[in-house]
Amino acid sequence: MQLVDTDPMAVARFPEDVTQSVGRFWVSGGDTPRMSSGLCRVEPTGIEVEVTAPLTTWMETEHAVDGVTLRRAPEPDDLVIHGSLPFPPQKVTLFDARTVTRRAMTLPFGDVQDEEPQLHHLRADWCIAGAHIASPSTTFSAVRVRFTHLELWARETGVDMRYIYKPSTEVTIKFVPPADTEVPFVEFSETATLRLRTVGVLPAPSVWGGQIRTKNWLVLDGLSGWTLEEAFARFVRPVQTLLTLLAGEECTILNFEVQVDDEWCPVFHADIKGGAPQPDADSMLMLLNRDKLPLETIAAWCGTATQLSPTPHVVAAAIAGTFQTVDAEALALTTTAEGMDRALYPDSRRFTEEEVGASVAGLKDSTVPANVRDAMVSALNLYFHEDSYPTRMKRLATEVSAAAPDCVGNTSKWKDSMRELRNGLAHALGDSEVGDVDPLLLMHARARSLRWALQIRMLQAAGVSSELMAEALEDLQRYQRDRRLWQRHLK
Repeated sequence: MQLVDTDPMAVARFPEDVTQSVGRFWVSGGDTPRMSSGLCRVEPTGIEVEVTAPLTTWMETEHAVDGVTLRRAPEPDDLVIHGSLPFPPQKVTLFDARTVTRRAMTLPFGDVQDEEPQLHHLRADWCIAGAHIASPSTTFSAVRVRFTHLELWARETGVDMRYIYKPSTEVTIKFVPPADTEVPFVEFSETATLRLRTVGVLPAPSVWGGQIRTKNWLVLDGLSGWTLEEAFARFVRPVQTLLTLLAGEECTILNFEVQVDDEWCPVFHADIKGGAPQPDADSMLMLLNRDKLPLETIAAWCGTATQLSPTPHVVAAAIAGTFQTVDAEALALTTTAEGMDRALYPDSRRFTEEEVGASVAGLKDSTVPANVRDAMVSALNLYFHEDSYPTRMKRLATEVSAAAPDCVGNTSKWKDSMRELRNGLAHALGDSEVGDVDPLLLMHARARSLRWALQIRMLQAAGVSSELMAEALEDLQRYQRDRRLWQRHLK
């Protein structure tokens, strides 16, 4: 919670300010690592290292009675590379590194390979700046993250502007860091703390003036110990998905950092896009901001998203425009809707265990042909005892109607409409009753209605009340636009 000075005359840091640097690199582990000089690049196009002496063995020899066989050595694809650079923070770690190309002017074995330079070009998935981390299984007790739409949700700046008109016009801009908002984080059996932190950024004033920019971070500390992959799966991805649902457009990860020995170390990955454009606050309206969806709900959402996965991520992908066609989106949504209901109601079934057992026993003693009997017994044991798809869609519509009755309309008709949409796409049956409506427009209206229904139900599961949801939807232009769409095409 401090004002951060980003004077351009300050020492450039890698890779935020300087995206490539020379240095010395070696593979983690071993008592005497093979060190090599080279160049490291961390850019939007990828994370790469090029060294002049190979970090791993290129060729290996096999001695036999009649001579020596030279063959290419196996290439590992999960190397951990450490580096030392002449730019702060000096230390870097690359995870999941693998060889891209090699080049040499001599045979790469024996004493000759040490006399001539070689090119060993590697690419990595992850880069951690500021520490030498032993392996991807290393755990961290604190992580923090920024997103493109986090400020629009938080509505927290700490900036105060005052105008004085007499005796002369004067404008004063003041930044006071707000106190952190913190809540318990108990998902995944943790006893951690989730914080909303606001910091100010002060670029050096110039002849064109100056400004104070504020940033929000979500900080998760006191963890029992999470790896990078666990932090992404349990925290970063769920919050990114939630902000996408709230914003109605794709939310991007701007920064991600891990704490190592009380120092925050930036993490770089293809999915972390620090240069992503800032959303336009004037043309956007979040479905819910912090007044109606507090930090406690974000903490709970991390567990809810994991429980309901992959539905949250499928819906977020639809919002982000990942699906290229209407039918692809509709098929994904109708399929994941069934899985979400099963996750919410794992014990719900249409036949009891006793009924299934009695039916199986009766079939075995019946005169039903063996092939038919075996198929029916298998179906009863595997899936036929579960709730049907129409039952699940009727339950979804009933729950959503408490917050948005116009999203589903007549729940029985909506249930039948979703069943027809799903069966037509899954079994290539087409739409049996389209009337005068263009089939593509009908599919689009149904898919958009289902998309909103899934969003609303997931937020209900995370703790958002139906009353708050109804109030927020009434003021949301994109929801009203979609409501007009399905009111025209869904009868």
